[in-house]
Amino acid sequence: MPIEGDYKEIGSMLLKHANKGRAWAQVYVGNKYFNGVNSFALDKEKRLQSIKQAADQRDPDGLFEMALTCKEGTLERNESRYMYYLKEAAILGQPDAQEELATTYNRRNNEQEQILHYATLAASHGNSRACGMLGHFFMRAECDLTESLILGKHYSEMYLKMEEGDPCNPVSAFNLSLALYRLGLDRFERIMDIPGHSPIPKSLLWARRALKGDPTVETNDLVIKFISMVENEAK
Repeated sequence: MPIEGDYKEIGSMLLKHANKGRAWAQVYVGNKYFNGVNSFALDKEKRLQSIKQAADQRDPDGLFEMALTCKEGTLERNESRYMYYLKEAAILGQPDAQEELATTYNRRNNEQEQILHYATLAASHGNSRACGMLGHFFMRAECDLTESLILGKHYSEMYLKMEEGDPCNPVSAFNLSLALYRLGLDRFERIMDIPGHSPIPKSLLWARRALKGDPTVETNDLVIKFISMVENEAK
């Protein structure tokens, strides 16, 4: 574990690299100024200057950080500049930018082809939120997708493995619970009482975990009704 003196030495080394024009160091230094940690004083102007230098070199992380400054108002909030930097970072393969872009399009409820394109790219790079998004789309047949319990289960499981711990994401947990239950019905021809082969225990586990995840009232009601139905079938 680095001690305070180590942080100062590391910070000094990174500043040298940043001053030599190395984009990765400029992004690192900019974020340290933003948070005011590890021997860096809180200084949003220096943060902006540092990450802009990285973005001007078309560094993917620098471009993504510049997008966030336009969104959060470090710069004057500017939607067009936010989208410009976000798209540039996403095109260059920055997975958080790809997920953010997919989420932004989804929030606007338009350009479904772009939503799927960037969500799939982000998920392929290991972005957990994009996995959760795709799991939900496949379970609900949204975004012009055909319902797929297998893919819904796959992406929901990927999200929950990446984001371990409690409380878990209630939507992904409930999607996984539903997928396990419905796939089990098909596989075992609705025979649910064979020990070791019933999907009910695992399905109930994830449904109950969904209740701990602070879901919306609507989701909460759905989960409670689902648990009651499955428990009655198991009796």
